[in-house]
Amino acid sequence: MLILILAIDTTAGTSAAVIDEGQLLGFCEFDDPFGHAENIGQAIETALERAKVSASSIKRVAISRGPASYTGLRVGMAAGVSFATARQIPLHGVVCLDAIAAFSTDSGYERWLITADAKRGELFVCSYSGVDKNGLPIRDIAPKVAKPAEVDEEFGDLPRIQRQSNAEIVGVYAERALSAGESLEEVDALYLRSADVTPSAGKKVSG
Repeated sequence: MLILILAIDTTAGTSAAVIDEGQLLGFCEFDDPFGHAENIGQAIETALERAKVSASSIKRVAISRGPASYTGLRVGMAAGVSFATARQIPLHGVVCLDAIAAFSTDSGYERWLITADAKRGELFVCSYSGVDKNGLPIRDIAPKVAKPAEVDEEFGDLPRIQRQSNAEIVGVYAERALSAGESLEEVDALYLRSADVTPSAGKKVSG
């Protein structure tokens, strides 16, 4: 039995949740796209307090591995790694688009598209076709980033669901996936595009 998962998500705002057997015991979210570093500690502390559990009671940690921007995502992932390492408990990575898709499997669509704001006039996208035997959504393309016009061209009138991820859906998805035998062992960040900065061309020396 999987109990007391601490979930962390910083793909948009900053949130932490404590999940037990599909139930949300404690949750805290800061709707601030720029204050991840300032808010992550308070989010975790408050989620634990609202769940009325101690840090030592947590058995697993689930972190959102994106896709998201580099700066925000790395804060939540680093916090999750630190917590799991300190407690010597398993760490699991969740693709946030999969978590969102899992909450839309009863929509009645045979195939549907999950989109999330990627900033810079772009979208993170991933399409899904039905569910597996465990009720988890089945990807039919890998997550990617694209311009809205490119999404329209490739996916046409495919039904779309757009919402932000948070720690609650990441934690519930993680628990369901782990119960189904998924390892969720990949915990590397999913950025989907290069960083905003590029290496200098170097200083030209004359003479």
